[in-house]
Amino acid sequence: MIDFKIKAVLNPKGKKSSQGETIYLCINRKIRQYINLGLEKIPEKAWSGKTLKWVNSYYPYAESHNRTIARAIHNLKEIIEEHSRRNEILTSEKLKKIYQVKFQGKRIKGVDGIMAPGASDTIISYIDYFLNSDRTSKLAYDTKKVYHTLKKQMERFRIHASMAEINEEFMASYVDFLLSEKKVGVTVEKYVDRLKKIYREYCDQYEIPFKARYFDSLDIPSDEGSGDITYLKDDHYKKLKELKFSKGENRLEITRDLFILLCNTSLLYKDLIRLEPKTVFDENLIKINPEYLVLKGERRKNGEKFWIPLNESAKQIFFKYYCEDCQNIFPSQIAISEQKFNLALKTLANKIGFTEKLSNKVGRKTFGTWADRLGMEENDIKMIFGHSPGSILKKHYTERRTQETYLRIIGLIER
Repeated sequence: MIDFKIKAVLNPKGKKSSQGETIYLCINRKIRQYINLGLEKIPEKAWSGKTLKWVNSYYPYAESHNRTIARAIHNLKEIIEEHSRRNEILTSEKLKKIYQVKFQGKRIKGVDGIMAPGASDTIISYIDYFLNSDRTSKLAYDTKKVYHTLKKQMERFRIHASMAEINEEFMASYVDFLLSEKKVGVTVEKYVDRLKKIYREYCDQYEIPFKARYFDSLDIPSDEGSGDITYLKDDHYKKLKELKFSKGENRLEITRDLFILLCNTSLLYKDLIRLEPKTVFDENLIKINPEYLVLKGERRKNGEKFWIPLNESAKQIFFKYYCEDCQNIFPSQIAISEQKFNLALKTLANKIGFTEKLSNKVGRKTFGTWADRLGMEENDIKMIFGHSPGSILKKHYTERRTQETYLRIIGLIER
């Protein structure tokens, strides 16, 4: 069947056991994979290996064993046929993992037992799939509501558009459509971010390269009368990250890096540079996984504690300058005064064509705008920002600092 050979085998690895022999299914397509069906072990002489009569009839559990084997082979063939209809790539290893998740209840990172729509299916159907998957089970109600609105927009925009159609031209047309519906700039950015999330999930599901350029250079106008909120839009953020510096511009490069760190953590510059190596990380999370890095500390302004998961962009910059043996996390030649830091930011603003005042507070407002756009829970935002939750909620905030919270937040802020 479509280059796959599936057959039931007995103890293929030759492991000896006094309890009997284990029955496996062998999936053979260039590389063999074996699935343990979890059946009662049988004596070697009870095995015939014949199709539909794999276990000899005189063995007490022959009928149930043969039925289970036949059902498992049928389920594997259904998965193969489904991927073939959608023209999706399927390897022996992937087939095994999908079967284990869907029919054996195993939890495997990156594998969902639900059969996701493929490239030929509509964006609307993939949004439905995403909303019904485990990945959205813990999303806040308001966040899910935005995805439902996104689906309705797609029904009005291009109801039959497929996942394979998403590219620069498609996204530019989608932005024009939203603007034609009188959506303001920040609202347009919010829905573009949601569609970007859907597209990333789709790429991860089918091991397709994620093309960020589809979403990075869209012509989304700034909002008029947006008040005093000044933040970096995606195009300016990208320009800042991609700036190249000469040998004599070392201080500008350091300032750029630290400002990008502020954008990804919500920290103010003074709160960042006063952190100390011995207390900067949440050790409880590191014990679970060394990659789970969370900055913790107190805000200088109000003494409130913050708890900030680091995404990959933040990690790269943080450890570029981190000094484990220094009094503070960065050495003195890196952590200049706030006045000099803001002065260097003015030069950077000119380099990227940012016409408003670029100060260290803009980094904090940029993170806040992103977090709101991505649908982060209000209490998570307050915990990251070090905003006072009030005495009643302080204990609740402490209890929120868990692996589950880390994974929920990092899933949103990974850029």
